[in-house]
Amino acid sequence: MNIKIISINQINAAAYNPRIELQPGDSEYEKLRRSIESFVTWSLWNERTGNMVGGHQRYKIMLNE
Repeated sequence: MNIKIISINQINAAAYNPRIELQPGDSEYEKLRRSIESFVTWSLWNERTGNMVGGHQRYKIMLNE
């Protein structure tokens, strides 16, 4: 495993992500937002394709903040 810190602008949300998109105000959205503010957070990213592999909800929340 190779850990890199990259700009959020280098990450593409994968179109095949099956998760329901959370919205500000949703209890799960707010719970995750508070967690991101309190802890180090991550997303898995495929360097070859530029697509995210895991962490789509965190990614969306970080884009909104």
